[in-house]
Amino acid sequence: MTRPDAAFGGDPGAPVRVPPGAPPAQRWLAAVVLGGQGRYAAAVALLEELLAAPGVPRAVAAHAAVTLASHRRQLGGHAVARRYDALGLRLAAAAPADTPVTAGTDAAAARVDALVGLAADAVGTGDPGAAERLLRRAAPLAADHPSWRPAVRLGWVRAELALLRGAAAAAVAPARDALERAVDAGSVRHVLKSRIVHAVARSAAGGDPAEAVAVLDAAADEAERLGLLPLVWPARYAAADVVERATNDPVPANEHAARTAQRSVNGRTSDAPRRRHAGMTTVSVINGRCDSLGRRLMRESVGLPDGLPVT
Repeated sequence: MTRPDAAFGGDPGAPVRVPPGAPPAQRWLAAVVLGGQGRYAAAVALLEELLAAPGVPRAVAAHAAVTLASHRRQLGGHAVARRYDALGLRLAAAAPADTPVTAGTDAAAARVDALVGLAADAVGTGDPGAAERLLRRAAPLAADHPSWRPAVRLGWVRAELALLRGAAAAAVAPARDALERAVDAGSVRHVLKSRIVHAVARSAAGGDPAEAVAVLDAAADEAERLGLLPLVWPARYAAADVVERATNDPVPANEHAARTAQRSVNGRTSDAPRRRHAGMTTVSVINGRCDSLGRRLMRESVGLPDGLPVT
């Protein structure tokens, strides 16, 4: 059986086993873990079954829809994700009223997750107005829910929206709030993503580029060690972007480059091409773990060439 600790706690790299006849909630947890490891095809099979099978509680089906949306969005498919987030919102609204639970597996949590997911879809498709309206609807629901997860996801998307609007300074506080909540919850996967979002926000707001690179490198290394590949390549690419911005600054370029190299983890050369190559290697592995739609979405969003080898 898949434990909640693997999905939302301290063991996100745990092997996933789904015994025959496993309850719907267990199958959903297994899909969450598989998605966190970049095993998207296996996750999609479980999630689509939960959406199609009779007798699945609507709250579980709502979470399945929102999780599938999240996986599609991670591959760059924001328009595809929007359809599943909207489905999750409808299913959550139609589910019997229940008491919100700390684990965040109830219909109320699915409703918040769907609203935040729709906001993330709007950010990804360049519609900041819609994203803002959706976040305003989600914020009081997240604040009233006992689970930490809706508030963490809300913080991520608030930060992303601020960055989309070019208001980098406004991205720092929600990113920091998400990080603090994830640390308090002890969710390794959420902590790593929050560190990435926070580092990007601080760097964009004028923070020390060397510090941002060190945080991003460390997050990528830890995610790689745990097998959380969907976090590895964004961290590698983000670190490469920070290095490029620092070295392209005409005034402190040499100083930034030297400090970044000195403070990069494990003393490795801190150059953007190396990081992008490492990120693309990870992308190729994920590409081989996707279903056909996932592979197409990733090719379109990341610009993968046809016939990309799986490494």
